[in-house]
Amino acid sequence: MMIQRLTPLRRPPGSINGGRCPPEPKLGIYDREYYREKTRGSGFFSGVAPACKAIIAINLGLFVMGTFLNEDNILERWFGATSVEIFQHGQVWRLLSATFLHEPHTLFHIAFNMLFLWMVGREMEAFYGTKEFTWLYLSAAVVSTLCWALVNYVRGRQGMMIGASGAVMAVVAVYTFYYPKREVIFFIFPVEMRLLLGIYVVSDALQLFGRSNEPIAFAAHLGGVAYAFAFKSLDLRLKHLREFLPKSGPKLRLVHPPDPPTREVPKSRPTVNAGPTWSPSAAMSTRPAPTVVVSEESLEARLDEILVKIASQGRDSLTDEEKRILEEASRRARNRRGGRV
Repeated sequence: MMIQRLTPLRRPPGSINGGRCPPEPKLGIYDREYYREKTRGSGFFSGVAPACKAIIAINLGLFVMGTFLNEDNILERWFGATSVEIFQHGQVWRLLSATFLHEPHTLFHIAFNMLFLWMVGREMEAFYGTKEFTWLYLSAAVVSTLCWALVNYVRGRQGMMIGASGAVMAVVAVYTFYYPKREVIFFIFPVEMRLLLGIYVVSDALQLFGRSNEPIAFAAHLGGVAYAFAFKSLDLRLKHLREFLPKSGPKLRLVHPPDPPTREVPKSRPTVNAGPTWSPSAAMSTRPAPTVVVSEESLEARLDEILVKIASQGRDSLTDEEKRILEEASRRARNRRGGRV
């Protein structure tokens, strides 16, 4: 029996690649970026560690199906991992599906894996976020199963692998790399995580290279630990892997032309019967104001001067040119707010 002795969760002082980075501001856990991710819905699959709870629920559901409804072992035959089906028949889905199956009628197998996953996985999900933790678990499941299949294929062994041990070992290893001195109670003894992981790695390596005949996927365990080391040291999170994906082509952008300057329509000439009211000065007053064409930098500089003048002398002190510049700056600001460029 293993019981975890908790200490406050915090990020390690070093960066992912082992270098030094500035200390983080002292924020509560719910203020940090990796714990701010919102989950939808309510109930069991929301709140703390929704991905971890979903993975456990799927494993338990398939275990119940395999125990009570799987008389002919149909789940194992279709979804269990075998090196022949994977490499010779191309049934690559078995690399992932096998990690959600467990030995039916044996509670210890699934209970041990799910207990470890819940105790360590919920903290790693809080650390990485739900999406990144899901990526860590699923990719570790595929890699660990692939390692087991490769070893069996090279050795020419036949057999089937089921179980989440490889993926769970990867999560435990990543957790240990961040918190090597975190203590757990293993049966009745307090043990640091680094010592516990070292015991498992050495034991699995001795069993694997000693050609043990025990029905345990030692290669999957070691593959999970190796992938965990690569995941942390190379920072294989999704947000960093997207940088290596091919960029999409140039996107079309709809550009709206600027609004034309507002022009006043000159008044029509009065009729003869109404009397001669037209004059050159009246015609000049009806002409549209000239359009102000200035660069953005010049406009901003003039606008600052005009605002200072308004603050000190009032709006009535502006000249006609200054009023037009003010109107032009206002029009450009409206266009920017409306998404026009």
